[in-house]
Amino acid sequence: MGDRLTILFTNIWLKSHGGSEVVVRDLATGAMRRGHRPIVYTPAAGDFAQELRGKGVVVIEDLRMLAEAPDIIHAHHAIPCAEALIRFPSVPAINVCQAFEYWVEAPVHFPQIGAYVATDAACRDRLVHAEGIDPARVVVLHNSVDLKRVPPRPRPLPDRPQRALAFGKAAAVTEVRSACKALSIDFEAIGQAAGRVTSHPEAELVGFDLVFASARAALEALCCGCAVIVCDSRGMAGLVTSDNFQDLRERNFGLRSLTTPVGVDALVENIRRYDRDDAAAVGARARVEADLEKLLDDFENLYAEVLTGRRRPSITTAAHDAAVARFLHDYLPRHPNDPKWPGLDERIALRERCLQLEEQLAGALQEQRALRDRCAQLQHRVELERRRAPR
Repeated sequence: MGDRLTILFTNIWLKSHGGSEVVVRDLATGAMRRGHRPIVYTPAAGDFAQELRGKGVVVIEDLRMLAEAPDIIHAHHAIPCAEALIRFPSVPAINVCQAFEYWVEAPVHFPQIGAYVATDAACRDRLVHAEGIDPARVVVLHNSVDLKRVPPRPRPLPDRPQRALAFGKAAAVTEVRSACKALSIDFEAIGQAAGRVTSHPEAELVGFDLVFASARAALEALCCGCAVIVCDSRGMAGLVTSDNFQDLRERNFGLRSLTTPVGVDALVENIRRYDRDDAAAVGARARVEADLEKLLDDFENLYAEVLTGRRRPSITTAAHDAAVARFLHDYLPRHPNDPKWPGLDERIALRERCLQLEEQLAGALQEQRALRDRCAQLQHRVELERRRAPR
């Protein structure tokens, strides 16, 4: 697409390193490399947002700060997506779904949306079969990896795995450590469950031979040249090979591929299937098929279809007003026990209890200080009496 566009991306948070944050970072920086003007809106900014700003990408937490309308909205997550569509009622948009169940990934129903994007077949089925989206409006675009972020591997894969890593959700699977210990493989973990998160995991991934991961984390590991066993706490798909790569990629190395229970014996069996030559071939294939540049091409083509082509939406004031009413009905609680706002009464009670405990703590601290002063006085008196006592 030759035209330079102002693209408004939305994401519910940009605080720490996570799946959707990485997607937005890569898409925004990739679009900027191609001459577009990316802007990212998030209601919850943090260190990750600051990293994006450091790359020259505008990140805002208030849509009122946007003095010019974007050319197109590239929306992730229901709440910020709807905010952007309400703020710019005449701007065309695409709405991306990246998870099968997570509530924030639900689509919104606004007339500006020219296309819905699913990252795999499961997300497509959610949009079509659970959300009533016309199949003709749904496009499947698989995840990608920005290969420009991946450094060269320091050494080729060895004959047998020597260093293994549990990455992402797999860091919570305790059986992985046990399986690696049984085969005398050095083991480390990166992920929330391990208490260790990095915004540039690819710099470390290239130093490992074998990685346990799922979904986007598995794809990143493959593009870093690692052998990968797909697993997390939901189940296991096993070692990625040349034979099963295509099927696992279509399932995003995720939910629908995790069909086998995780166990030490099953993990050991898959580790023993390790083949450095096949792993290298799979990694090379992943780098070709999952290159971010191809996904950027796909999105630019989709933008063109939505802006001026066959997917250009028909936007009327009546349709937009109806969409706003539907969104408010779907997402705003209307009474304290409304399930759209779960635990409201409990949260109020907990807050009151916290205030009570804070008052009790302040009283206890005051009493502690008084007791400490009293002890000091008594110690002083004892010392005086000791000095006065006959020797």
